[in-house]
Amino acid sequence: MEILVMIVLSAAVCVLAARLFFLKSRISSVSKQLDDQDITLVTTQLAGDELEAVVKKINLMIETERKAKIETGREQTALKQAIADISHDIRTPLTAVVGYLQLAQNEDNRAYISIALERAMYCSSLVNDFFELSILDSKGCEPVMESVDVNDMLCELILANYPNFEAKSITPYFEESGRPVYARADRKMLTRVIQNLISNGIRYGSGWLDFALIADEAVQLSISNPISDDKIDTEKMFDKFYRASRSRTAGGAGIGLYICKQFVEAMDGTVSASVVDGMLTLTVTLGNPGK
Repeated sequence: MEILVMIVLSAAVCVLAARLFFLKSRISSVSKQLDDQDITLVTTQLAGDELEAVVKKINLMIETERKAKIETGREQTALKQAIADISHDIRTPLTAVVGYLQLAQNEDNRAYISIALERAMYCSSLVNDFFELSILDSKGCEPVMESVDVNDMLCELILANYPNFEAKSITPYFEESGRPVYARADRKMLTRVIQNLISNGIRYGSGWLDFALIADEAVQLSISNPISDDKIDTEKMFDKFYRASRSRTAGGAGIGLYICKQFVEAMDGTVSASVVDGMLTLTVTLGNPGK
């Protein structure tokens, strides 16, 4: 009987030793795979045991890291391109400012000063956009929510932008109801959002700019304008540094709509874009304080 027990125990020890050796071999294989810089996914023999579960988690981490590296690479590429574009955007008007001011020194012509001022204001706008972007990326958005009359705000901003409309021969259309339309929003953020949307329409649109304001379960503000480029990627329009065209003539740094999205989402709203029959429509949806 004792001999039988010893035989069974010896067999069990042998099996355990064999399993331990095999497990050590598999762990060593996994370790070597992890040391490989060009690793895709870790593989292991057998399935259904604890080591396989660990390997699955390792592979998930590898996939997550790979996706993060790809996204970081895309952002770095976009940033490098944006820096090059912005350098050009700022350098060109600054060169013009210097040139026209030099002409104004030698000739009594106010037109040169007016053009120099226009270019300087454009540079100032770019710098302000980047300052605001740095604040957004470092601190995020902290809105002060209240009931805001969107109808009144929209009318004020349309009137304030009339000189810009006239300069681009753009006619704004808005059927003002005469009644307040309240939305739950941060007043300063919403002002910046609407102004950015109007500026976008003025910069890239032509002919006219349509405004629509609807209040139901939510408050929806839409701004539409005809466009000549039907290749606009509406899913990327609100990405940081996105430009529909690489042309340097349109201006802008591809920040305005990104700032819009950040502000709108901070106010628990949504913003979207669509192109139908040559018309680009940007829509902001905010909460209705009465609902």
